[in-house]
Amino acid sequence: MAVNATSVTWFMVNPRVEVLSCDKEGSSNPKYSRLNGSSLLILDLRLQDEGFYGCKVCSEMADPPAHIQLKIASGPHNITFQISPTNILPNGTHYTSRGSQLNFSCSSYSSPEPTNTIAFHVGNQSELFDSQNTSMLNFSLTNVAPNYQGNYTCTVVNPLSKKTRDYTIPLLVYHPPAYAMGCSVNYTGVPSQFSLTCYWLGGYPAPQLQWENDGKILSNGTLDTLLVTLNSSEYTDKPKPTCKGQHTITNEIKVDTCNVHLGYPNLQSHALRTCIKGENVTLSCSVFGANPPAVITWLRNVSNPNVEVRSGAKYQIVQIGNDSFLTIVNCSKEEDEGNYICKSENGVATKEIYIWLDVTTPHNIVGLVSAIMILFLVVVALITGTVLYCDPQIYIKANPFRKGESEVLVLVESEEEEEMQQVGDSVVNTPYTDAEPSTPAVANGNIYKHEVLFHSPPDNISSDLLSEVSEETEGEHLEEDF
Repeated sequence: MAVNATSVTWFMVNPRVEVLSCDKEGSSNPKYSRLNGSSLLILDLRLQDEGFYGCKVCSEMADPPAHIQLKIASGPHNITFQISPTNILPNGTHYTSRGSQLNFSCSSYSSPEPTNTIAFHVGNQSELFDSQNTSMLNFSLTNVAPNYQGNYTCTVVNPLSKKTRDYTIPLLVYHPPAYAMGCSVNYTGVPSQFSLTCYWLGGYPAPQLQWENDGKILSNGTLDTLLVTLNSSEYTDKPKPTCKGQHTITNEIKVDTCNVHLGYPNLQSHALRTCIKGENVTLSCSVFGANPPAVITWLRNVSNPNVEVRSGAKYQIVQIGNDSFLTIVNCSKEEDEGNYICKSENGVATKEIYIWLDVTTPHNIVGLVSAIMILFLVVVALITGTVLYCDPQIYIKANPFRKGESEVLVLVESEEEEEMQQVGDSVVNTPYTDAEPSTPAVANGNIYKHEVLFHSPPDNISSDLLSEVSEETEGEHLEEDF
């Protein structure tokens, strides 16, 4: 400090101690010395040197107020950060198990008293747990969850010098897998090859997994997903590959298993399909019992053997679940007739089924149907005409196929010959008219006797026959008179 005086003295208050006397270049304490005549130089500063300092001209009798305060910053250093109870790996990483309670303690030496902070960091995110102006900070975390796995940092800042020190401890939270173990089998796309996948997710650290089949170890490793690729040649009768898993946390061991059933693909389809030329036809193919799921492809065996059919303008392939449909557009006998192959592969086995497509020329369906209808109508007309002509219940005026001048066959009934004869005489002597004749009596609903009567003989009858009939009729009348 510089003053406008040739000689000054320096003192420290509380308690008052003169550190530099008047008219003396030095002090009894070598750490204090005069600089530039009026300034005070302090060497090897210690915390004890902190306090209030004043100066005055040597000619002054009273001490002026001390107006200079000296603060000394120290630290932070000797930082100690602990997380307990935990276990420590060889690389220094701490680990605990899910649900445990942890105590955090951070201490350091600093003057003045530092700002002490404990924070959690994971990735680019941070969470402040506690922060206080103290040399020792304690904090507790209960029911530790897996998402509290990360880095924990104790940060100490000297408020005077702004000097910062920190201490970081990585913490792992062990916990068994949260999900059940799962197994699957998949077709790799390579003929006679498939893959087995075993997964046990949600645990830390990763579990130990091992694939076995019939007591033979196929593959193993410490990871949450284990994949092994096999050839169908390794497929034995009734195989059942099994995956075994084990997860260990200190003395806590958890085990689980899963297995898969391998199955051949079985195909089902119609062996023969028919298509009318120029129309569309759909071939279907179904696969069942396949594990892993099978891939269905269509092949042609027409002009070029076993050529794969691909979707386009001519062929349309649609697969719904385990059913595949091949639609052939505008089928022709020359290009499309022949064998089609439905092929199914799943790595375990390959199966094929043949379908024969027969392409036929369309017939004149309309003409055929028309001919059948006409024939049917003709038959109905013949049957109707026959019934109208031959039915004895139908009389002359109801029959359109007979003329009024034609002979009529009349069926009559009688119980006695005299009544029949009288009716016959009346009919012979009565000219033909359109009037409906009286109905003869019916005996008990049955016809007992018949007589055929002719009315108005036709014009084309021969004269000789007519004369003979007349003579016989006259002879009968004479016999009746006698």
